[in-house]
Amino acid sequence: MRLVFVAHAYWPVIGGVEGFVRLLARELAGRHELIVLAQRIDPGQSNRLPDTLGPPPPFEAFRDGDARVSQIRVPAARRALLSPLVYQVTPGLRRYAFGRNRIAAAELYARVVAPVIAQELRGADAVHVFGGGLIKSAALRAARQARIPVAVTPFVHPGHWGDDPASVRAYSRADRVVALLESDAAVCRQLGVPRERVAVCGICSPALPPGGGAAVRERFGVGGPIVLFLGARRGYKGEDVVLGAAPLVSRANPDVTFVFVGPGPALRKPSGNARVIDAGVVDDEERAAWLDAATVLCLPSDAEIFPTAFLEAWSLKTPVVTSDLPPLRELIHSSGGGVAVPRDAEHVAGAILDLLEDPAAAARMGEAGYDFWIEGHTPAAAARWHEVLYTELAASAGDGGR
Repeated sequence: MRLVFVAHAYWPVIGGVEGFVRLLARELAGRHELIVLAQRIDPGQSNRLPDTLGPPPPFEAFRDGDARVSQIRVPAARRALLSPLVYQVTPGLRRYAFGRNRIAAAELYARVVAPVIAQELRGADAVHVFGGGLIKSAALRAARQARIPVAVTPFVHPGHWGDDPASVRAYSRADRVVALLESDAAVCRQLGVPRERVAVCGICSPALPPGGGAAVRERFGVGGPIVLFLGARRGYKGEDVVLGAAPLVSRANPDVTFVFVGPGPALRKPSGNARVIDAGVVDDEERAAWLDAATVLCLPSDAEIFPTAFLEAWSLKTPVVTSDLPPLRELIHSSGGGVAVPRDAEHVAGAILDLLEDPAAAARMGEAGYDFWIEGHTPAAAARWHEVLYTELAASAGDGGR
């Protein structure tokens, strides 16, 4: 098959969506012709300009494994047609960029940008759009006009992103909307996507190399339990909750070290005598080493569906403490790989201490998480599921579509 992925950003951009799209693309490209169309691959801050008037930094097409990665470049003359969207970046007016006004903006953007995307869709058997602002409206329009079946994985975070009127309108035009969990599918249905067009497939993670934990422990002088926060420090990820839990845990167990791995501002010093290591941004090898060294992964997010970090931890049999958002509750219940508790320092600290005080229970959770990962959430498993999806969509298109 010839497959086209469309995404706002692609590796080397670091993020859960970007990492998943890359793993899936590289796995499928070994058996199919696959091109990834992305707006950007730089680590710059995403904002409304790349979706409207100001193009992101250019990049040349390149190969990532067997997948070809190409930039969605809107020529200057065509981009000028987007000038009515200047209000989206104008102080005082940009508050009107969302709500019902987003529909008109998405329609204009789609009319202007869809022809650019359409050039790369010739001969495609299926198109898959992953998340992404206004670009998803343009990709869906291009695919529909070319009569190519199109799926979209929206990564909806209710109240945060992906549930605005323009996004909902885009989902209604897709042949299939792929949710990550049953609770995520329920959100899609509540947004108006017909039940028969919603499918469920979780994300994936490769096996991380074991054995690096001892070296990183020695380098940082850590002998006792490690509670690991792994993610960007964006507030909603919960680094502040983990910092608040640190002194509560340390009072009961002074040997615990809290390690924070990921980009973002420097951490504030927690109260009490809690030991905290701010490892910051690390490479893939050290990321794996910290997960191998960790006693518990702690990620109490307030906007999350299916964190890749959970699968990475479970591939090394590390249990997880997280918040009790509906999708995270479902994920913990389905996997048995950890504990989901209310998102505050006291409950998080209590869950961490329970695991530290009962190593046998923690080990059972780590084993259950490993089984959950190996049975359905490796890159090979995710690729097999998506191959079935694309085959069904292509066959449906051959029969005249939906």
